[in-house]
Amino acid sequence: MTLYLVCYDIVKDSSRTKVAKLLEAYGLRVQKSVFEVIADEQQYAKLEKKLSRLLDNSQDQLRFYPLSERCQRNVKILGVQPEFEIADETFIV
Repeated sequence: MTLYLVCYDIVKDSSRTKVAKLLEAYGLRVQKSVFEVIADEQQYAKLEKKLSRLLDNSQDQLRFYPLSERCQRNVKILGVQPEFEIADETFIV
């Protein structure tokens, strides 16, 4: 299982809403257009495929950043902190 930071910039409101709803099924929203998703290889491939269908490649962008355990330990949050922890068993897709 890998923790991914998923960020997007999507122009069309309806597409952005669909992307957000799909990502909510896979992970936790940590900012308006940023999610933390825990997925194995198969789940990640399935999510990427579903998301790619929702994008307009001429103007939208989606980024996936895999975070190692070391990177996860070094995350610093300033300001409002989410009231949750992500564990491997949090999401079963």
